[in-house]
Amino acid sequence: MTHEALVSADRRLAGLHILVVEDEFLIAMELEDAIAQMGATVTMVGGRTEALDALAHERPDGAILDVQLGEEMSYDVAKQLIGLKIPFILATGFEGTILPPHMRDRPRLSKPFAPADLERLAVQVFRARR
Repeated sequence: MTHEALVSADRRLAGLHILVVEDEFLIAMELEDAIAQMGATVTMVGGRTEALDALAHERPDGAILDVQLGEEMSYDVAKQLIGLKIPFILATGFEGTILPPHMRDRPRLSKPFAPADLERLAVQVFRARR
């Protein structure tokens, strides 16, 4: 693959704004770095209140949402994303059957995740919107 093709492949989310909602610092940094390397602008928040506040002030093109944020669940954030028609990926170790019905059919990135899986899913979910 040529250098130009590599740069093009790495920037497949160029021009997009992605909200990342993740409370675990190292995972948050890994997600932010990977999404930024694909060319997207990233807004990072660590909890459900911050996520809801961010959604009240901006409209990202997509989101990566951790299901469990400390001792809180992000179910209401998912409902807000659905209501705003913002595509999102669930980052979770939970099985689909444990999730509430409005979250079960959403794309899932299983923790721990491989960077290639994140890239494939992010491009599939977020570029499909354009």
